[in-house]
Amino acid sequence: MPARARAAVASLAPGVSAPWIAQAASKGTRVFGDVGWDDTGAWDLAALPDLRHCEAFLPNAEEAMRYTGADCPRAAAHALTEYVPVAVVTLGADGAYAVDRRTGETAEVPAIEVEALDPTGAGDVFVAGFVTGTLADWPLADRLAFAGLTAALSVQEFGGSLSAPGWAEIAGWWRRVQSVEGQSQAALRRYGFLAGLVPEELVRPWPLRRAVPTIGFRRSA
Repeated sequence: MPARARAAVASLAPGVSAPWIAQAASKGTRVFGDVGWDDTGAWDLAALPDLRHCEAFLPNAEEAMRYTGADCPRAAAHALTEYVPVAVVTLGADGAYAVDRRTGETAEVPAIEVEALDPTGAGDVFVAGFVTGTLADWPLADRLAFAGLTAALSVQEFGGSLSAPGWAEIAGWWRRVQSVEGQSQAALRRYGFLAGLVPEELVRPWPLRRAVPTIGFRRSA
């Protein structure tokens, strides 16, 4: 039996059922499912039996279109809500699109342009950001924007989990973008919800850079 938790992220695989997912969902855990490339080539949603226990499904655009047969990612997101309450389709450089069947909300948020150093783990950070916003009961568009922001900040650092941003990085970014000359006011309003989330004491000079983890090699004699 899995430990009690408010949320869990499950990596779904074709033809594989993980008993813990159903057990966790039955205890009130909100399960967020992601998926990898289907090496079988079947792209059959029926082969993802644990999807029915998920609150949200977060594939990328290619995966979503292959699983649904839709000819565009947005249509695929709507089709996926026949199987799961919330569908979030990542669109790469174009951002992300989401549909919530229960509320009727749809949202699309463009990607934040950054200098990417290492994309490792960015997808996992995106999911974590979306989970955070969901547990805080934010509107769908805010959840999507926050997920995209955390993923964008993560690719500016090296490593997987080590690159995930904390509130200090988010606070620093928010302070910095407000001071950019000629900044789009519409873009600022999209992230205006951050104003009430990041305490002033967390703000540090931007850009923030962390020490890069290194491994020492011992030369054999």
